[in-house]
Amino acid sequence: MKFKICVPIPIKSANILEFKSRIENVMGFNPNLIEFRYDYIDDVQKITQNFITEMLDNVYPKIPVIFTFRSPHEGGKIKIDEKTRFNILKTLVLSQPHYLDIEMNTEKRMLKDILNLTNQNDVNLIFSYHNFDETPSYEVLSDQIQKFLEIMKEEFGLDSNRLEKVIFKLVCKANDFEDNLISLKICKEFSTRKMNIISFCMGTLGIFSRICCVLNGSFLTYASIVEETAPGQINVKDMRASLNLFLNRSN
Repeated sequence: MKFKICVPIPIKSANILEFKSRIENVMGFNPNLIEFRYDYIDDVQKITQNFITEMLDNVYPKIPVIFTFRSPHEGGKIKIDEKTRFNILKTLVLSQPHYLDIEMNTEKRMLKDILNLTNQNDVNLIFSYHNFDETPSYEVLSDQIQKFLEIMKEEFGLDSNRLEKVIFKLVCKANDFEDNLISLKICKEFSTRKMNIISFCMGTLGIFSRICCVLNGSFLTYASIVEETAPGQINVKDMRASLNLFLNRSN
C-alpha cells in the first residue's frame, strides 16, 4: 500500500533566501506533497505573481504543491475583507499550483468565480471543512459532503469529469478516542465510492486518525518538519515510521 504525506510550510514573509533554505530542508524528508500556507504572511501585499513564481521555481517539477489561504473562520491567521481575499485566491490560482484548498463554506459567488478560474488554469480543488470544537456525527459529515456535491452539480454545473478530480477534506477536533473512528469511517466509505477524500481528527486525541487515515482511503495526511500548522500535527519522521510499522515495512 502506498501512502501520501503532505508537509505544510507557513509562508510568513517574502524573503526568498529564507524560503529556499526551508524548502531544501523540507525536500530532504521526501514528502509526497507540499502545502504553502499563505495566510501566515506578515503582509498580504507581498503575495504577488512574481513572488509565487519564484517560490515555485524551487519546487517544480519535483513535488506537487497545494496553495492555501485559509479563512479565519476555519483556522486562518489573517482577517481581511472578502474582496481582498478573492484577489489573493485569484493570484494563487493564476500561478497554477497542482491544488487549491478552499473552504466549503466560502460565499457562493466567490466559490463560483474560483471554480471558473481553476477550470481555466487546470488547477485541482480541495474543498475543506474544519471544526475546532468537536467532531460531528458520521451522518452529519456525510450529509455535508452530499449537499455540497448537489450544489456543485446543480448550481455550478460541474460535470462528472471535473467532480472526479475534486478532493473533499473534513478535519475536526477529537474530544474522545471514538471521534477518530468517525473520521476513519468517512475515509473508508467515500473512498469505496471512488471519491477523493481526506479526513482525520485534530488535537492530541486525534493523532490515531492522522496516522491511520491513509490506511483507510484518505488521499493524504499531513505532517510537520518543525512548526505545526494544526493542533496535533506530528513530525514527518514519526508519521512515516508509524505508517511503515503498521504496514510491516522496514523503511
